[in-house]
Amino acid sequence: MMNIGEGMNMDKVLFICKHNAGRSVIAESIATQLWSPAIKVASGGSHPVGSIDPVVKQFLEDHSMPVPHNYSHSWEERTAFQPDIVFILCDTLHQERAPMWLSGGIRINWQVDAFDNKTSDRDKYAHCQRLRDSLHRRLSIVGELLQTGIAKEELEIKLVELKGM
Repeated sequence: MMNIGEGMNMDKVLFICKHNAGRSVIAESIATQLWSPAIKVASGGSHPVGSIDPVVKQFLEDHSMPVPHNYSHSWEERTAFQPDIVFILCDTLHQERAPMWLSGGIRINWQVDAFDNKTSDRDKYAHCQRLRDSLHRRLSIVGELLQTGIAKEELEIKLVELKGM
């Protein structure tokens, strides 16, 4: 377990997006690959679509990244998980909402662009690469921060700063 300041354990992280078929799945895969196994990672969405986008799944497999699950999860399924940190990867341009019940931990909104379902698979795959590159940079730093013993308030400030990275 990673300790963050004053004995507070920060060892559960949840990534959310609308469908839990793209953005949050890629983030969960990256975190699982980069972070200590002591940090538990999950993902969910407000309107799960049943399965991971096939282009996203192919992208993960092509890059030897773990496929965290084969079907999309509702964030309601994650209430028992009780995350310490919630990364909201919703696209505010399309007014995607974030759950209010996740207010006990740190909530960070990184506003990641949604996949355009009207685009070609090739363009979707390229979007996966851009998303992976952006999230990998940020989540590498998050993994380091979770091991430092940083206070919760300072951690939250650092996580917000990573938004534009």
